[in-house]
Amino acid sequence: MIIILFFGGFLLGLIFTLIGEELPLLLPEVKEPKNNSWILNLFIACLNALVVLISFYYYGFSYEFFLSLIVTALIIIIFITDFKYMIILDSPLLIAGILTLILKAYYFDFKTMLLSLGSGLLLFGFMLLIGFLGKLIFKRDAIGGGDIKLAIVMGIILNFRLGILAIIFSSLLALPYAIATIMLGKNKEVPFGPFLVGSMGIVYLFSAKFLNLISFLF
Repeated sequence: MIIILFFGGFLLGLIFTLIGEELPLLLPEVKEPKNNSWILNLFIACLNALVVLISFYYYGFSYEFFLSLIVTALIIIIFITDFKYMIILDSPLLIAGILTLILKAYYFDFKTMLLSLGSGLLLFGFMLLIGFLGKLIFKRDAIGGGDIKLAIVMGIILNFRLGILAIIFSSLLALPYAIATIMLGKNKEVPFGPFLVGSMGIVYLFSAKFLNLISFLF
């Protein structure tokens, strides 16, 4: 079973990297491919295999196990697409959101699924408001459309309170990168998606501790 899970996770990791590398090239706004690093892709696939093994060890074939696969897939795909092509694809977000809602309906109930969907829509509205205020203040788009759509999936996966916390945490994660970019004189946009999805993964992994933090603060 361990060998099957490892190679299954490795194969999924390769598929996720392939999606991140190749799917953006089908879009007209992406004009030229970037060089692919197969060594890096193999490393990512190995990490995904380890995530599968660890998740199975702790959770077995449960809701948490399958949700961890969805979260990891999003992290891999968005890291590649946003860092390499400055784009977040709609299709992985749509598939991840639908699969998560199906999992919640199957393992819990229809009400839980609807509450999660409502959390996603609320978080979408929150990010839309941040984007509007950012554009009003800085006279330019402060948040990309893909980042705003990603917030829907974050809300579905984490629910509203943890989703808000993940957005705040992602800003703290992105700050050192943004400062380094400015100091190095690189006049380019900072891809926010990897920091959003990375903070989502961290908050999901330590959700109990973050819920305790929310209870302590509020």
